[in-house]
Amino acid sequence: MDRLTEAEPLDQALYRHVIGHFMSGVAVITTRDGGVDHGMTASAVSSLSLDPPMLLICAHTKAPTHTAVHRSGAFAVNVLDEDQGHLAAQFAGPRADKFSGVACRRGVRDVPVLADALAALECEVIEDVVGGTHRVFLARVVGARAREGVPLAYFRGRFGRFELAQDITAYERLRELVVNRALPLDGALDVDDLARRLHTPPSAVYYAMTRLIGEGLVGRDPERGYVLVPLDARASDEAFDGRLAIELGVAAALPGRLDAAIVRRWREIARSAESYVEGGRIADVNGYLAAIEEFHEYLIGLAGNPTLTDIYRKLNTSGFMAAALRGRNAPGVHALADHYQIIDAFAAGDAAEVARLLTVHNAHTKQSQREGIHHAGGRL
Repeated sequence: MDRLTEAEPLDQALYRHVIGHFMSGVAVITTRDGGVDHGMTASAVSSLSLDPPMLLICAHTKAPTHTAVHRSGAFAVNVLDEDQGHLAAQFAGPRADKFSGVACRRGVRDVPVLADALAALECEVIEDVVGGTHRVFLARVVGARAREGVPLAYFRGRFGRFELAQDITAYERLRELVVNRALPLDGALDVDDLARRLHTPPSAVYYAMTRLIGEGLVGRDPERGYVLVPLDARASDEAFDGRLAIELGVAAALPGRLDAAIVRRWREIARSAESYVEGGRIADVNGYLAAIEEFHEYLIGLAGNPTLTDIYRKLNTSGFMAAALRGRNAPGVHALADHYQIIDAFAAGDAAEVARLLTVHNAHTKQSQREGIHHAGGRL
């Protein structure tokens, strides 16, 4: 084996980027020193030993919470769940009111413990050591508790949800069954039967059902349980009118002609939707819907505002389209042609024509939706 030669110092930005690919959980480290509560968000937490129970945390030496832990010799690790990203943000920056609105109980040495945390471990420091800009605290765990839930994850500088591979697979396969009309349209959906059919645990099916309810493809009936939701033309119209409002706003804010590279990529997305249509029929419903969704997200993404994209996704237009396609397995007559005309108008920087074409496309889409709803036996 070749011996390592002396290398150039590693670029800090590169190191931060690469180490960011390691996904970790998110916790709030809390302590109390001199009668004052301290807390900070941390992902550098690791189990160290089972016998005795020990863990370690790392804290920047310039952080006030680091100093408080060093002085008090006690702290709590409060593991956050997937819905507590706001707490991660609240404890992350320098502010005097970090504990504002946060319910706490008192633990070892009067340390504050977040009452609603997914899990909490109360610790006493045994040893600490400085490494670079951080201090590592080795601590004995003297108290621990946890509740059911899903942990908040930290990956590449962002907070997110941790999902099991089997859960994602169950969702994708069940959604395909729903979209392709492979399940009864008027009967209850039995979780155990679906689990056997998909060869997955019932817990994964429950996870899939929750996501499908959010998409408007599945509903919860008080008597029958999970059911495929009937289509509603009015709700569908409102969702697509909402999409139109967002897209018109994006178009009005653009300065003029689009860059050639942007136009080229947008055309590729439009062509991908066509690839799922054969002989006037949709050969792959999931692929077709994903391509249509990508077309409109690309348009809205031209504004460079992630909030607009999030608002658009919540309208669930793809869910309405998927449900309507139960009644007809063909794209709207004008759908794909409209896409190219819209791109051409954006490329030319013709604001008036863009607005006209977006409005016409929305009318075409709503008409196609009504036809699908009618064939699927939905409400008109």
